[in-house]
Amino acid sequence: MVSFYEVVGRLAVAAGIVLVLMLLLSLLLGLILIKKKKLILPRLLLFTMESFNTHFRRVARAFGMNDRIVDMIGIEVRNRLNASRFARVPPSERILVVPQCIRHINCPARLDAKTGISCKECGLCIIKDLKAEAERLGYRLFIVPGGSFVRRIIKAIKPKAALGVACYKDLNRGMQELSKMCAVLGVPLLKDGCVETKVDAGEIIRIMRLGIEEERQEVRCGRAEA
Repeated sequence: MVSFYEVVGRLAVAAGIVLVLMLLLSLLLGLILIKKKKLILPRLLLFTMESFNTHFRRVARAFGMNDRIVDMIGIEVRNRLNASRFARVPPSERILVVPQCIRHINCPARLDAKTGISCKECGLCIIKDLKAEAERLGYRLFIVPGGSFVRRIIKAIKPKAALGVACYKDLNRGMQELSKMCAVLGVPLLKDGCVETKVDAGEIIRIMRLGIEEERQEVRCGRAEA
């Protein structure tokens, strides 16, 4: 007769095997997403990364991969899932949040405790261009020193959509948290660090325009037909 402890032991082994298989499957699906740009079973990916993040990273490392792959997968999944919802939000209810580390080392702007850093449009970094595009489209731009500042802004302003820029780890973690509050998309830094980091400004602007240029084009076409 099988004892209670033997049953529990067998169940624990079975659960462990199921978890390992799920982690391996999720890692495979994540690699397909990153390399082939094909999104398969996105909810499974998100569940695995959010519920078993530490284990997921261990499995990735076991196969000789950097932890960054986990964050890359998380960012890509959420970008794919949230894009259409983000595009439906009016620009006046969207915000763009960028980290202060993309500023030039000689940036003359100073930090405000409530609104973050106010760009002086000196032209030493790409923030001037991002600010100009944000104002043209109707976004609110925030240049922030850290994640806690972002959370404070989100709670105070309550935007319906947010586009964030950060290093892979911080961006993945921030998108996971903010996804519960609004439609969030993210652009990871090309170069990490504390000062003069780099990001693809063209990609930021492309995402900022989602749903906006198409809508304006439809309006122009409608007027032309009238």
